[in-house]
Amino acid sequence: MNGNPLDRANLVGIGRTAEIYAWGDGRVLRLFGEGASEQYAMREMNAFRIANEAQLPCPAVYPGNTPDGLVRIEGRLGFVMDRVEGPSMLQILTKQPWRLVSFARAMAAFHLGLHRQHVTDLPSQRQRFEAIAAWIGNVLGSSIGDRVRAALDRLPDDDALCHGDFHPDNILLGDCGATIIDWGPATTGAAAADVAWTAYLFKHAGYPPGMNRWQRLMLAAFRRLFYAVYKRAYARRAPFPWSEVEAWAPVIAAMRFRDQIPEEKSFLEQYLKQTFGCGEN
Repeated sequence: MNGNPLDRANLVGIGRTAEIYAWGDGRVLRLFGEGASEQYAMREMNAFRIANEAQLPCPAVYPGNTPDGLVRIEGRLGFVMDRVEGPSMLQILTKQPWRLVSFARAMAAFHLGLHRQHVTDLPSQRQRFEAIAAWIGNVLGSSIGDRVRAALDRLPDDDALCHGDFHPDNILLGDCGATIIDWGPATTGAAAADVAWTAYLFKHAGYPPGMNRWQRLMLAAFRRLFYAVYKRAYARRAPFPWSEVEAWAPVIAAMRFRDQIPEEKSFLEQYLKQTFGCGEN
């Protein structure tokens, strides 16, 4: 590669947590923002590796010549992975809305395929949720934090491979087929919780950055239908009753609040206070 590898000319993508730079033939560098910890970068690289070893549609990763396999550039951490070409399901739908039903069914099939994998060497979904419940107690009051934790304790745990942020914009469709990206939040845990996170996104999430007004209107119009088709397709083959997904909904709202997304923060704070009570110990 010629010149500065972080030259903006080499930038091929920008996400919420990382930038993607061209890195030789057929590969890219996923470079996290300043301040990202080694633990966070290692966790995401490991999630990509596990998904790839399970033969899921996921980019392969290539550890660098360092003890931990991470690449370090200008004080930032990253790792090298396959370059994936192609638009996301969401991008295609904004131009070809008639493909909604087939895409929703395909997304359900991909999600089921993930949840059939059982892994132990990913972070624990339950422990992650417990830590967030403690954080909520510090932010919104110990009473709410305790009730979120109590609601979590009543729900089942498992060791399914959970993506943690599964939605149509994280499924790319190229000439070689589908590829699932953004494995950073992946955990081992309850599949119903992972589905409940997807359900939350369809029902309450804001719009992806960079969408124009027409794309937003189209997304709003088709989001509910997409979710209905996805739900029907997933529920038909789910290894658990759909009531488990619905039982996870309040806890997932609490987990989403931890992300402090500006468009959702006020709604979620009000929802949590109404659902879990607003008193403090």
